[in-house]
Amino acid sequence: MSMAAVAAYEWEVVKLGGEDSLQPYKGGEVVFLDNGFTLTVEGGEIWNGKLGCTFVHIKGGLSGDFTIEYTITEHFTDDDTPGNWSKCGLLLLRELDPSTAYLFMQASLPSNRPDTSFGARLIGRRQPDINVEIHAGGTGWLPLEWPMTHKMVREGDVFTASISLDGGKTYESIDDGVGSLDNVEFAFDNPMIVGFALSGNLHDGKLVKATATVVDILINGANALAVQPAGKLATQWAHLKSM
Repeated sequence: MSMAAVAAYEWEVVKLGGEDSLQPYKGGEVVFLDNGFTLTVEGGEIWNGKLGCTFVHIKGGLSGDFTIEYTITEHFTDDDTPGNWSKCGLLLLRELDPSTAYLFMQASLPSNRPDTSFGARLIGRRQPDINVEIHAGGTGWLPLEWPMTHKMVREGDVFTASISLDGGKTYESIDDGVGSLDNVEFAFDNPMIVGFALSGNLHDGKLVKATATVVDILINGANALAVQPAGKLATQWAHLKSM
């Protein structure tokens, strides 16, 4: 992929899921910033069953090998008790469907609390309509701190994840040191659907509302939000599309 193509990405916002998702998804929005976007969500989950999340993805998808880097600067909910599994991160989909096969670089909110620390990890399923079968890595030894920079590298069918606490100057493997590696093999067709997702949760009978901000998104070293179509507002450029 050429750097010229990277500079011209357009992004679309999708409401992925609904009342019949694993946890009911009530919707959300994406507000575009100069260097990224802020996502909000009410309810939803990225796990087994049907996904429920606010999802902003690259129009037309991505083909071939790539390196994607991004920084999560904040991630919070209206319920900060243990057991609230709000998740944010890079989401790769086979189809724009809540039941689709997917690979997700999860940054889960409880990792900010030492009692439920799983940090960053890769989760997903290779076939639609099955439970999560991929559990790769896990930085429970390093509770997440904001800002944190994440990196996903695709080389053929191999996807490798790492994290950085110094803004991408140096990266550390998410290998948990006890047998869960930092990479998985996953066969995606080209182009593949690539974007960022935020899910809330259902906790103690209440749908959890969550907010996260993702900035400094680089694809193969180039700014993925460098060019916006002239004469369009961000809310028009990244229009909300209901499933």
